[in-house]
Amino acid sequence: MHALIVYGFPIILVSFEALLRNLVNVDTFGFVGPTLAATGISFLVPLTKLKEFEFETDEGERWVKVSKRDQVFVNLMWLFLFVSLFIWFWICTLSIQSSPVLFLGFPAQILAGAGLYVFSIILSTAKEYVS
Repeated sequence: MHALIVYGFPIILVSFEALLRNLVNVDTFGFVGPTLAATGISFLVPLTKLKEFEFETDEGERWVKVSKRDQVFVNLMWLFLFVSLFIWFWICTLSIQSSPVLFLGFPAQILAGAGLYVFSIILSTAKEYVS
């Protein structure tokens, strides 16, 4: 249930904002793609932290152990975080164009923002299994 709230909360906020913008007759599609993309990026930031496991030896020394798989995953997350900033910028430019770019009948900026959001959720889930 907690995961549903954490990952679903941005969608709830976008829905409420869309409803509010509809009530005051403001364009609702201009903000959705960049908002979803920014939310997806915010899910990536915590994934850049290594999971450290502390343990104590028989001699009383404290050690920190880090999984090699987690190190590779974190490095990939830094790369994807950097690339996703450019994706977000591209989505922002799509959202301010006078005529919307359509892909399969949907605004491309919303599809791209939703894709980044979903991919970030998948990566957040994968982090639990990597380390």
